[in-house]
Amino acid sequence: MVFRDSAVDGFELQLEPEWDGENPPLTDAELADWAETPKFTFREILTLLREQRLPVLSIHASRDVGNYLCSGRKGDLEKGKRLINDSLSLADDLGTEVCVFHIWDTWKTKFDLNNLKKVFLDIASQFPGVKTSVENIPTHLKHYTPFSLVEQFDFVTLDLRWAALYDELDKFESVIDKVVNVHLRGRLEQNNWVLDRSSFSFQEALDRIANRWRYPGLLTVEPEGGVESPCYDSFIRAMKSLKN
Repeated sequence: MVFRDSAVDGFELQLEPEWDGENPPLTDAELADWAETPKFTFREILTLLREQRLPVLSIHASRDVGNYLCSGRKGDLEKGKRLINDSLSLADDLGTEVCVFHIWDTWKTKFDLNNLKKVFLDIASQFPGVKTSVENIPTHLKHYTPFSLVEQFDFVTLDLRWAALYDELDKFESVIDKVVNVHLRGRLEQNNWVLDRSSFSFQEALDRIANRWRYPGLLTVEPEGGVESPCYDSFIRAMKSLKN
């Protein structure tokens, strides 16, 4: 319906760890209903998307990737590698140019950053047609912030909520040429987008990114708390306002 109403140009596909038939999610496990959630292989997802013919502009790999890569267990490392490879393969098959990753465990205070980069970039190099983008998720790695981590990669996803949490939005101007996806994380209030617990407003951030920095790439809206049916018309108006 959102696509039909011309409110968006396409979608970001979130590959949920709840779809994984091998084991329950590692992240947000207390919120996951793994036992009841249908399971899908990457091949089945590809088939479904081709049948629906929806424009998938970006793919968001499983949020568990970073936990597997940083666990210190060989079996987990191999699964993390496989998830990266399968996500990029899916993007490549669909002709989707951007694939977003959480590549570190947000709670780890120590991990081998150089090895993490090598593992990630070695797989990414096999898919030159896909921009393997690293999101500025929180970190507890000593002496680092989300920005100081993502600036080391070729492609970046800027999430407004995390930039607000660490008060790092202005830092992204220096790497705007690397940014290929912006997650506009906000709450819908009537017909307007609201960014809570932030030193800048949703509109101020959008103006800075799109107008002052002249960012030309994807803008992905992630409504806080989702959108209930009674709010649908307001959601459509708010979405259309971003295209103006």
